[in-house]
Amino acid sequence: MVRAVILLLMLMGCATSAPVSAQRSERLNVDIPVGWIKAVSRTAGDIQVAEYYPPDSTDQWRQKISVEALSGSDLPDPIVFAEGLAEQQSRACNRFDVNPIFAGFENGYASVVQMMQCGDNKRTGKDVITVLKAIRGNASFYTITRIWRLEPAPPPLAAEHINIDQDELAAWSQTLRTVQACDPALDAHPCPAADPDA
Repeated sequence: MVRAVILLLMLMGCATSAPVSAQRSERLNVDIPVGWIKAVSRTAGDIQVAEYYPPDSTDQWRQKISVEALSGSDLPDPIVFAEGLAEQQSRACNRFDVNPIFAGFENGYASVVQMMQCGDNKRTGKDVITVLKAIRGNASFYTITRIWRLEPAPPPLAAEHINIDQDELAAWSQTLRTVQACDPALDAHPCPAADPDA
């Protein structure tokens, strides 16, 4: 995995790993699979987005990882956000299921993890698996999603019927456990020690 450390500079609207003042030192640590390519990096107002694709990806991508950060003073509750996203996605699918995986606090920040399964997406005809982690920091609200677009499987909509590599899905679930927001300026939200081999 490649460690992507996203340090949000709310006033400058860019991502960097350089140290800044205490008010702007909050970070998001995400492991991106080795070889994946950052294809999108943009800032629009208070929102920063980065998207990563496997090296063999085409316009008809099958997988992507999206990392987003929303800055501001009125940050959403992760549970409410996840429920709203599930409701929105359910309308795009002929069959839909949502599986809450975790809701609580990690490193002192409210966090949610859930998996959404869309059978027969109305626009693409594909099955879509989305694994989401949402974290409400003090400075920003972070979402990390990994999306798989798959050939459709017959009903019922169940994990054992979806055309996905279960080992890959399990590995990503483990990776999400290491995704965390942190703030080196605050003892309540410590950052992991730097990896000397990174």
